[in-house]
Amino acid sequence: MQGKRNLQKFLVLLSAVLMVVAFASGALAAEKIMVYHAGSLSAPMAKIEALYEAANPGVDVLRESGGSNALARKITDLGGACDVFLSADYLVIEKLLRPAGAEWNALFASNAIVLMYGPKSKYNNEVNAKNWTKVMMRPDVNWGHSEPDADPCGYRSLLVIQLAEKFYGDKGLYERAMKDPKRAVRQKAIELVAMVESGAMDYAFEYKSVAVQHKLDYVQLPPEINLMDPARDKEYSTVSIELSGKEPGTKMKVKGEPIVYGLTIPKTAPNNKGALDFVKFVLDPNGGLKVFQEMGQDIVGPSSYGDGSKIPAEVQKMLKK
Repeated sequence: MQGKRNLQKFLVLLSAVLMVVAFASGALAAEKIMVYHAGSLSAPMAKIEALYEAANPGVDVLRESGGSNALARKITDLGGACDVFLSADYLVIEKLLRPAGAEWNALFASNAIVLMYGPKSKYNNEVNAKNWTKVMMRPDVNWGHSEPDADPCGYRSLLVIQLAEKFYGDKGLYERAMKDPKRAVRQKAIELVAMVESGAMDYAFEYKSVAVQHKLDYVQLPPEINLMDPARDKEYSTVSIELSGKEPGTKMKVKGEPIVYGLTIPKTAPNNKGALDFVKFVLDPNGGLKVFQEMGQDIVGPSSYGDGSKIPAEVQKMLKK
């Protein structure tokens, strides 16, 4: 009898082990698509991941979010195994990846810079599009932006302040802001959300879509300075900032530009076929583009930037001329 019980226990244990092995084997066998994307795309990309995996059983979409510049350098300098790269600034692809790291650049969405604030922010009952610079610079107000060399939202925030100096006729605003001891800089723009929500920071420059997604209030800045209007590209280009270049120790000048997101498949993509399928889903009007619109972003194109001859034919069919 004891032997029979031991046999039963053994069979139960063996069955459990086989189930674990089968599960692990299945997990290992799943096709993986590694996606690097801007932190400002975290919410829509989470939904896009879920939709894509539901429509493609056996595919595991892995995502890493961060500053677009930092992620691009991870691909070029650190050998990051990225299949699809979505940047908050299409110029990051142009200046840091093309032509050595990527052959094409597809534009797909736009955004605007806003001054985000929360329920605990000081003077939140009086701040508006006319007085925000004065409120932000008050002695008891903490404000911040993301790291310019790591995140496009960071350098765009500084460009907005430069444009605001001109627009409001407030000479020396940019210099005073850069020297303000209450200014905080964080690696990623998304990190500022939690700080504003908790009251640790009163105001932060952020993308409109991120503020909308996190249900935070914001000052809608005038189109002359918020980098949203493609028709104002010449006005925006009157300001600029220096950032770290491709090579260590070098600098590159970035002018004000309308905010346009771009995506590409790096040349070193481990899963090029999976990357192509995922890009097609992202650019589908009933797929990824619909999600972006639902989460506070406008659609641009989708279209090719510059020479689009290297864009895969299946993707070219989805682009506007």
